[in-house]
Amino acid sequence: MLLVLQVAHSLIYALAVLCILGAWRFALTGQGRRALPVFIGFPVLIGLGLLLNDGDCIFQSWARALSDAPDDIWVRDLLFLPEAVARRTPIIFTPPFILGVALSLHRIWRHNRLNA
Repeated sequence: MLLVLQVAHSLIYALAVLCILGAWRFALTGQGRRALPVFIGFPVLIGLGLLLNDGDCIFQSWARALSDAPDDIWVRDLLFLPEAVARRTPIIFTPPFILGVALSLHRIWRHNRLNA
């Protein structure tokens, strides 16, 4: 069961990274506006999950429960990331996400202002 969780979490992680890249793609090129709500919404939902779970990834909590590990022990819940990177993922990805969203919203604002 832990392997299923690891695969699911790895796919969700990859999708979140693609969403951040998608927001940047729109911000820089204007392509992908229809998908922009997904590019922004999916990482926001992940952030809400982190906030509601006291800063811990929900998948990490499930992995601990499946492995009967104590709360302070990290359990591998991603197939491809070392612990040091996995623990810092929100710190690493939040600034580029926020900047990509801000630039995307600026592009929309500028487009609307110029076409009004």
